[in-house]
Amino acid sequence: MNNPLEHRVQNISASDPQPEFSTACLDWQGVFNLGDDWENLSRNAVEDNPYYSPLFMRAALENLEANSDLKALAVYRGETLVGLCPFIIDKWRWFGACSLNRAWINPYSTLTIPLVDRRYPREVVATLLGAMAEHGAYRKFWLFDNFNLDGSVGTLFREFLEAENFASETFDEFDRPILEQGSTFDQHMRDHVSKKRRKNLKRNHRKLSERGKVELRSFTTGPELKAAVEDFLTIEASGWKGQQGTALACNRNSQKFARQAFGGTGGKSITRADALYLDEFPIAVSLSIYTGKTAFTLKCAYDETYRSFSPGLLLEAAIIEDFFETEWVEYLDSAVTTTNHVIQNLWNSSIPVGDLLLCADSHRSFDSFQNFAHMEKLRRLGRQKLKNIVAKYRGDAV
Repeated sequence: MNNPLEHRVQNISASDPQPEFSTACLDWQGVFNLGDDWENLSRNAVEDNPYYSPLFMRAALENLEANSDLKALAVYRGETLVGLCPFIIDKWRWFGACSLNRAWINPYSTLTIPLVDRRYPREVVATLLGAMAEHGAYRKFWLFDNFNLDGSVGTLFREFLEAENFASETFDEFDRPILEQGSTFDQHMRDHVSKKRRKNLKRNHRKLSERGKVELRSFTTGPELKAAVEDFLTIEASGWKGQQGTALACNRNSQKFARQAFGGTGGKSITRADALYLDEFPIAVSLSIYTGKTAFTLKCAYDETYRSFSPGLLLEAAIIEDFFETEWVEYLDSAVTTTNHVIQNLWNSSIPVGDLLLCADSHRSFDSFQNFAHMEKLRRLGRQKLKNIVAKYRGDAV
């Protein structure tokens, strides 16, 4: 195995008699050549991240980022892949004034936690940060968007950043809703959903049932899953996203991405489609992607013909009920990237998420990092002001 970084971290764990960890910096093709080792790491990561699974990344890179300059830091224990951190060099973040390494993210992903083998989390994180700090071929500033700050990997990151005196700062922190096991559906609804909301859900379900049989159907593989993905594309395109041109089916490349990423290829799938049916017709579809014990409820669309019955919320309630009854995963991650989302009042817990900026170099001055962080803060303020102006303009236009 050729490891061009030639970075070694040895004897990290006294309990392991022969630990030898190494790193390699891979290009796009090198990442794809990882094969089953990548698949195994994705399934056995200490913190689940299906966005860095082979199926999702390949679909995104082949259909949405044909000219991507993707790289990845790969961590090995001997010949075994035990860590993977995909990234790009963001050269134009401040109009070319300076650049940084940015953990790979695309418009349909909401997490940049590196894949870390659950057997060696401390060793992998230490090796990864060591490679980020010591190799001079790329920048020492790193940005991780939508980073689980208190997760297994995030906790180790903070521990090692402090131990190595690496400067860091977080931006745009918020609490992302999650749903975790440990209750029954009825108890959950009583404890976490308001009486008014419960009453409205029951009323809408009753009124919709007067038009036909209402039921939840779930699909994870095969032609049924592919059909559910097509239903989702059709329903999403028929609504306001279709009118704005932002639905997945509005663009040939994003349509191909959706079919490949969510429909699965070669008999493999990381997607579960939950659909609310009225008789034999789907009126709302939710797509979740999952690895390990966590599923991310990535996309949801409903037929706006039935808007008065709140089919999206009825589907959400049905998914919650099935989650507690079947225990098909231990956690549902809402995958939202903003606060005050409607499901915040339906789920039972949350995790702190933010964008982590760090300097993997203890020799850089604190002032240097603070100047860098200040530029990032100004960039975000400017972006938010622009969004507010656009939103105001659209509101005025309506």
